[in-house]
Amino acid sequence: MAQGLIEVERKFVTGPETEGRLQELGGTLEHRVTFRDIYYDTPELNLMRTDYWLRQRENSGWELKIPGMAGVSGPHNVYLELTAEPEIVAQLYKVCWHRRVHPPS
Repeated sequence: MAQGLIEVERKFVTGPETEGRLQELGGTLEHRVTFRDIYYDTPELNLMRTDYWLRQRENSGWELKIPGMAGVSGPHNVYLELTAEPEIVAQLYKVCWHRRVHPPS
């Protein structure tokens, strides 16, 4: 597989005091970014079941996030993010064909 981007993502919920505390520490809001993603899956949810995330990002094209490095510890996940269409198609074929041939029990 060709080299793709690696995305490390951590999600957390902030409290109502977070913005004020950040400002106390000298933080400022530089700009706000809003975007829309449309996620796709099979009727059987084959992608979600294998932790694959196919999305079409507004004004940015297609992306497929697949599990990255194994053995990463801590409260985060590492994904390999594919953006080249041939790589995306090859990965989708593998996961969807495998699930078709070997359905979950």
